[in-house]
Amino acid sequence: MRNVPGRGDWGNIDWSRVDIPGLRRTGGPRRPPNRISTLITIVVLAAFLIPLLFGPIVGFLTDLLWFRSLGLEDVYLRRYTAGFWAFLIFLIAFFVLALPNLYFVLRPQVPRLVVDNTARRTGAFALTLRLMPFLLVPSFFFGLAGGDQWDALLRWLNAVPFGATDPVFGRDIGFYFFTLPVLEFVRGWLLAAVILIAIGVLAMYVVRGVIGVATGPLAGADVAVSARNALTLARPARTHLSILGGLFLALIAIGYGLDQYTLLFRDEGILTGAGYASINARLPALQILTVVVAIAAIATFVNAFLRTIWILAATLGLWLVASVLLLGIYPTLIDRFVVSPDQLNKERPYLARNIEATRQAYALTTVEESAVDVANDPAEAEVRRQLADTTSVRLWDYRPLLAAYQQLQALRQYYQFNDVDVDRYVINGNETPVMLSARELQASQLPTAAQTWVNKHLYYTHGFGAVMTPVGSVGTEGRPGFVLQDIPPVGQPKIDEPRIYYGELSTDYIIVGTSQDEFDYAQEPHDVTTRFTGGGGIGVSGLWDRLLFALRFGDLNLLISTQLGQSSRVLFHRQISAREQLIAPFLTYDPDPYLVIADGKQYWINDAYTTGKSYPYSERYGAGNRTSKISVSDINYIRNSVKVVTNTYDGSITYYVVDDQDPVLRNLRAIYPSLFKPIAQMPQSLQAHLRYPEQLFNVQTQIFATYHMTDPDNVYNRNDAWKIATEIYNSGSAPQPIEPYYVTAQLPGSTKREFVLFVPMTPAGGQRDNMVAWVAGRADPSDYGKLRVLRLPQTRAIFGPLQIEARIAADATIRQQTSLLSLGGGATVIYGNLIVLPVGDSFLYVEPLFVQATNGKFPELQRVILATQDKIAMSDTFANALTALFGSTPAVTPTPTPTPSGTPLPGQPSASPSSQTVAQLIKSASDHYARAQAALKNSDFTTYGLEQKALEDDLAKLRALTGQ
Repeated sequence: MRNVPGRGDWGNIDWSRVDIPGLRRTGGPRRPPNRISTLITIVVLAAFLIPLLFGPIVGFLTDLLWFRSLGLEDVYLRRYTAGFWAFLIFLIAFFVLALPNLYFVLRPQVPRLVVDNTARRTGAFALTLRLMPFLLVPSFFFGLAGGDQWDALLRWLNAVPFGATDPVFGRDIGFYFFTLPVLEFVRGWLLAAVILIAIGVLAMYVVRGVIGVATGPLAGADVAVSARNALTLARPARTHLSILGGLFLALIAIGYGLDQYTLLFRDEGILTGAGYASINARLPALQILTVVVAIAAIATFVNAFLRTIWILAATLGLWLVASVLLLGIYPTLIDRFVVSPDQLNKERPYLARNIEATRQAYALTTVEESAVDVANDPAEAEVRRQLADTTSVRLWDYRPLLAAYQQLQALRQYYQFNDVDVDRYVINGNETPVMLSARELQASQLPTAAQTWVNKHLYYTHGFGAVMTPVGSVGTEGRPGFVLQDIPPVGQPKIDEPRIYYGELSTDYIIVGTSQDEFDYAQEPHDVTTRFTGGGGIGVSGLWDRLLFALRFGDLNLLISTQLGQSSRVLFHRQISAREQLIAPFLTYDPDPYLVIADGKQYWINDAYTTGKSYPYSERYGAGNRTSKISVSDINYIRNSVKVVTNTYDGSITYYVVDDQDPVLRNLRAIYPSLFKPIAQMPQSLQAHLRYPEQLFNVQTQIFATYHMTDPDNVYNRNDAWKIATEIYNSGSAPQPIEPYYVTAQLPGSTKREFVLFVPMTPAGGQRDNMVAWVAGRADPSDYGKLRVLRLPQTRAIFGPLQIEARIAADATIRQQTSLLSLGGGATVIYGNLIVLPVGDSFLYVEPLFVQATNGKFPELQRVILATQDKIAMSDTFANALTALFGSTPAVTPTPTPTPSGTPLPGQPSASPSSQTVAQLIKSASDHYARAQAALKNSDFTTYGLEQKALEDDLAKLRALTGQ
């Protein structure tokens, strides 16, 4: 600083002549600005700011047009209007907080008798006006921090009660979901603002010399000096800093007050929520510290006008000591010497709170539980009655089936099946559980030379149709049996509009309504073409529109292409998951939307969840050793309140409410009234395909594995904790948790078969793999959304999936056949889902066995294994395996697999190796082996010899064909 007087002469300062760095003096000649430097500065700033601002502006405008095309413009603008007003309010709030501080820090720190009061105020005011624009920089960033809280602020403004209160403070649960997050943010925001302002004030006082180190005796009643060589501080500066210090301490006290509520989410080891030590040590400590720091804040405010340094110092010292003793040492001592020696008795009431809250938060209070006295074997008559339609018994595992679909039904390299969904449809007048998949377009699979801009964005625009297989339908050579296949789609259900413009794999933008026809499907001699006639999309006929989207996608072709005309529209945001997240980011989505065919059209249905992590005393999902492949984590509340339906052709999307009692959803409906529609408006043809959501089921079963126990003593001891059962997928691989799967089954006590999602449970910990429960999520309209749990006897072991697979591996006959099927290592044996079906008063275990040759493209379903508690059998079909399981000779000899030369009968010469595939020879050899074993069992040695000879012929051909 230049022209600054000595430290003892502050009363004689001529502020008009003080040269403060960064400020231009009001008097004296002015240096003309360097025009070249100014121009360079402007160019540099423009080069930096234009890309920084232009990209978001283009993105905002194009997304606004996209939302408008869906009729959801108000949903999109709500987040921006809320964010803008929040930004403006918090920007102004910081500016209003900072501006008086700037004025006070610029006032002369002198007695009123020395300098004229009016002149002093005039000089400070002028300097404040000059420096005021600099306050806009931190105000801008503090405004951004507030604008980023648009979602929390909207929820707070539209808060709704839960109708339940926490057991400690008696507050409605809605306070923790909607109000507490805002209070914590505002408190943190204010604390950061006060700290930044205090740092700035202190720095300016130091620069001005108001704060310094005294080197000798100082005179003047307005300067506080503690001792020689001590810090000097003018009284106005002391007043100013004391007020800021008081604000800082007040906010710390408020923080301690809010921390009391966060005890209800604390991880106490054996429970989530405030336990004995938290209620009896941490909570009182926080209350005491709130009072102590509040007193320190008051003392700091008083210090602004009176000399209360000793009171402030004493209070601050008490705060530091109390925080260490009360928040650190005391709770630790209570934990160690009071709780640990008698933990169960001390924590029992808090465990009860944890159990009740967890069951409420995860919608487990209405689970229908029933004990089942399981017989060793189901009655054969009951099995044949319930499973008379063998195609309804699930044999296909989605993993090998997806590979089969890709090889058999993709038809062209640019088609891709992304996933296999399970649903039920009326086929030939009967409700049939099926597996289906959409045939989507993957333009990236085109040959490199064909990946031109026209092909990717104008010509190859959509997928085509779907394939469908009954869950138990097996065709020739172990391939899936189709009820819907090919292009155009042939079979049931009928598809009038098979084109898929919106799907799981649709990531590129496309342009429709151009002079270029769109590829529809391949056909000789010329490809069939089509034109999009649906709604949606944004017109790109004008120069401005084309420029806007050329900038959006970074693609000059949009601007210069001559194929775009007056009716051209751009379709983008076509990937289901991404577009749902863009429309409603305040919901959590299931990662696996499923395809539905209804009324001749195709739709995607996806489950959306309302989640939270602020339910007092509720167990947190995603903590500890719990693992999951699904998208939600670190939550302690979940509801499946919304079903999202998207038309695969035109992209129209609807959010249907299926749980209007969910308080979180009621809060969202108040914010976005136009987004949600009642489930009654969903067409019945779509309602028939609603399923129990897989992600919700995953979360609930993992939580219910512990919280099916409602007695605090049992939860503490974990004496009946469960886990999801494990299974072996590939031969020789490590066990892995069973993925819940959809099946059609008749539950005990029910008179009809129903579509359910289920998973078997085994004891948690240890090496016990016996089945202790069977959990099902029901999906039929009359029982939709209900959980059914079958509890198994604890007095005896009921085989779990892994134990059944151990029995399968130990069975000599099955081991011989699997060894034969694997060609001595030349093929891979794959075990599909092991299904545990309730049948009558017992269970039937069903496991398909797939074989994939080394040079094979996909696994083939070659065997079906059935088991009960006492029996086990394997055959080539479910019907034959069922017959073998109940101890009778197969009623019908399996029909040999047809080959070009015909499969040889026993004793006849076999066809040449070149006329048979490896898979056909494997199946033929296995069939001969099965017939030989059956003949041996019936003492028919003639047939046994013939079958053995045929088996040797097949093995010889396999060796010749494979070189094994």
